[in-house]
Amino acid sequence: MSTYLHKPLYVQIQEFLAEKILAGELSPESRIPSERELSQELGVSRMTVRRAITELVNEGLIERRHGAGTFVAKPKVTYDAFELISYAQALLSRGLMVSRQLLEFSEIPASKRLGEHLHVEIGQSLYRVSLLYLANRIPVVLVRTFLPCERCQELLEYDLEKTSIYDIVTEGLQMRIQSVDQSIEAVIASESAARQLRVEDGFPLLMITRTVYRADDGFPIEYSQDLLRSDYARVHINVARPEDTVPTPE
Repeated sequence: MSTYLHKPLYVQIQEFLAEKILAGELSPESRIPSERELSQELGVSRMTVRRAITELVNEGLIERRHGAGTFVAKPKVTYDAFELISYAQALLSRGLMVSRQLLEFSEIPASKRLGEHLHVEIGQSLYRVSLLYLANRIPVVLVRTFLPCERCQELLEYDLEKTSIYDIVTEGLQMRIQSVDQSIEAVIASESAARQLRVEDGFPLLMITRTVYRADDGFPIEYSQDLLRSDYARVHINVARPEDTVPTPE
């Protein structure tokens, strides 16, 4: 650790371990030596090691497991808000091997709730599509999408395991998108979602609810509720405040 001179000891240890993790020398899910083992190996106090470990936990690089020890955390994909429209592109841009599995493609009548979201009458035909996205063969996103059949009849002609719905709508069907309305909330995995995402029942997930509106008439073209494994995802949102906005004193 000679390259870390002039820094506090705990910072030297923190950066030493972080470099090993980021270089792949310590792989995800591998166990970190105990505080006692590290203090003996590095010749520092356990308190110093504990502070370094705490900083790495706060950074999300490692995690403590009660009764088991400290382990390298699974890498999380940070999605920008717009990237939630096309998961494959976001995952590929981070060097991950991406694949899709088509779980369902069926035609259903619109319920009252779906009719309200998609601005169609109750009973009108909708396409229901379920897709599972895998990153390095690990299921990370479960997409559940509804589209009015009359607005995208050509959807049947495409291979949904090779092309994203957003690309089909914008490039294949030549629709211009006016806006995308999205919300994010924490939910727990149902039995079926847990099975598809290979997690336990009740596992914490992020649910992205999304409505996509086309530009020519402002009608919704897609309504989705996507489930992201919380241990593999975080969402980044950058909000620019208008320059002329003045905070109101409380």
